[in-house]
Amino acid sequence: MTRSFNRWRHWLVLVSCLLALGVALVWNAQREHARIEALEQERLATQSKVIADNLTRKLTAINLSLESIMTELPAWHRRADGQAEAVRNLKTLNAAMPSVRSFLVLDAQGTATLSDIAELVGRDFSQREYFLTPQSALNGKTLYVSPPFKTVLGNFVITLSRVVFDANGRFAGVVAATADPVDLHFLLSSVRYADDMRSRLVHGDGKVFVVEPEVADVAGRDLSASHSFFSRHIQSGAALSYFTDTSVSTRDERMAVLRTIQPPELAMDKPLVIAISRNTDTLFSQWHHDVRDQLLVYCLLVLLGTLSLTLWRRQGTQQRLSNQRLHLATTAAGVGIWEFTLTTRTYHWDSAMFALFGLDPKAANARNDDWHRLMLPGELDRIKSATRAVLKNGNPFDLTFQIRRPDGELRFMRNRAALHDEGTGRYTRLIGTTVDVTERKRREADMRIAATAFECQESILVTDAKHVILRVNRAFSELHGYSADEVLGRTPRLLQSGRHDAGFYQAMAAELGRVGTWQGEVWNRRKSGEVFPEWLSITAVHNEEGVVTHYVATQSDITQRLAAEDEIKHMAFYDPLTHLPNRRLLHDRLHQAVIHAKRHQQQLALLFVDLDRFKPVNDEFGHKAGDDLLQAVALRLQACVRESDTVARIGGDEFVLLVPGISSAQDAVYVAEKIHGSLKKAFTLSGGRQVQISSSTGIAIYPAHGQDEAELTAHADAAMYQAKTAGRDRFVLYQAPAIVP
Repeated sequence: MTRSFNRWRHWLVLVSCLLALGVALVWNAQREHARIEALEQERLATQSKVIADNLTRKLTAINLSLESIMTELPAWHRRADGQAEAVRNLKTLNAAMPSVRSFLVLDAQGTATLSDIAELVGRDFSQREYFLTPQSALNGKTLYVSPPFKTVLGNFVITLSRVVFDANGRFAGVVAATADPVDLHFLLSSVRYADDMRSRLVHGDGKVFVVEPEVADVAGRDLSASHSFFSRHIQSGAALSYFTDTSVSTRDERMAVLRTIQPPELAMDKPLVIAISRNTDTLFSQWHHDVRDQLLVYCLLVLLGTLSLTLWRRQGTQQRLSNQRLHLATTAAGVGIWEFTLTTRTYHWDSAMFALFGLDPKAANARNDDWHRLMLPGELDRIKSATRAVLKNGNPFDLTFQIRRPDGELRFMRNRAALHDEGTGRYTRLIGTTVDVTERKRREADMRIAATAFECQESILVTDAKHVILRVNRAFSELHGYSADEVLGRTPRLLQSGRHDAGFYQAMAAELGRVGTWQGEVWNRRKSGEVFPEWLSITAVHNEEGVVTHYVATQSDITQRLAAEDEIKHMAFYDPLTHLPNRRLLHDRLHQAVIHAKRHQQQLALLFVDLDRFKPVNDEFGHKAGDDLLQAVALRLQACVRESDTVARIGGDEFVLLVPGISSAQDAVYVAEKIHGSLKKAFTLSGGRQVQISSSTGIAIYPAHGQDEAELTAHADAAMYQAKTAGRDRFVLYQAPAIVP
């Protein structure tokens, strides 16, 4: 039995070492996987909190706006000019709140009585959920969150509403605000730091209404009945949930964080749920690559160990040749092999070990422990403590430590070892391997930086913990005009435009220190001196001990995005067909013109122009011809007035002209004559068709025919209808109806 054991003991030693090494590799890989998973969950949770905090502030602001409207309603109803004042206030609220698309005030029958969008007034909304639910519940403290519904533009939106009671406590209608989906898309997009990230906003009933980036057929999908992340999150009752599973909507494996938004102070009847996720294949791609590399090295060691031992046993007479081959193999792999005899406390090294530590084997002392003096402070105590733990528990150990070689180089060494008992059942030696992992440590640091800095193809800037610039990419140079050589060694302060005060940067540093990230809009300066807006995202990079080692900043030029926002504002105030001011802009200009005329004791004219025989053109030649005619009419109307006057299209074939600074009503009549004559001339449409129309115009003069814009508008409209009633093809100056005694 003993003879048989001795025959195989070398194989047992080899298998033990390889098992110890394999166990160490598996344990390290699992620990690294768990670390990446925990870190990413924390980042996703942080980003979801950023959304939750921003969205809670928006919901709170909307709720306060609804309460303000409810408070002002009685006063608006009592005053003669209350309707106009209400519309002005609603428009002011809308302009101040980019998160709101529109405000509505509905009476007890569901009819819109007030809105910042004039086209909505008078419409019946009694079958909408944001009216039916409050009407049924009648809870004045609840903020009702409607299920998402699809708009005519194809966007899903939600409406927030509150119950309105009259002076006797009876149901008097609701006030409502529709959230702007564009603002919600901007909010969800702002937290994305990787291309594979998905951000969604889900109603408490399970319907997805905002997706960023947009994925086909996801917006509007109901997740409540399926085994989705949402349904599992809601069933758990937790405010924050983590999942790693196959996504029901995108059919790929994702790591997801879901957070419920339902602040107690808002008393929302339905919560909103934020879902942020990442693709696990992308997230763990580097980890899979490292595992494959380690497996390859491990297989190489298994192959080398097996081959070496086989040759050693088969060719006892060629021991020296076998040792040379093993030496060459370990040297090529950069692995040093050592033994520690427990009884004599002596180290036995191969030549690769001496080369790794930079020591001369001929100068080694009897115990071969000269390498102790190369250890950095505290490292030798760690090794001794780990060795004692190995002797006590019998388990292999894996330890990385630092030395300073005799040539002054700082190196990282990784020791992996297991106990050997020589077949006696009593441990006599500790056998292990040492690998110089300095370059791998440097690569890991570089990989940590790269994993954070190059996740998006944007301008990238990397600094050390003291904010000294270490690296920039080509996009940074293209965006800011600085080459890498011009910024390395300096700080990001060279980009500051001067538009932000010290408090702005102090708040940025405070948030970065608290949560590890910061993002927002910043105005910076290019090398050329040009000041422009950027979207800046900063992320702190930590080492394994959690200490900040670097900061990574990504910047993107948002000039075009701000221009797009201006374009959206333009669409809100101008008619898309004729590019004339629409009803909203006309109302604002009329309001300002009345104020100016009143202050300077001047007169102004308001002309309502309605086209005669326009409908036959549409019916006979089609809507395209009708559109061409409207555009041609707009050009002729503009040619009839001064550049300072306003020509607006308020709907269909109705146009309004605002002519301020007139001397008398005759000036307005002269303008009406020009318009009447110009529009009677034939129009040539696309395709060579010629049509003739006429117009009916009503004229009202400030202050003779009205002291405010509402009165002027009503009287100009009445005069226009007088022209229509009198046979059309004419203009009429408003005359007050005769008082019958």
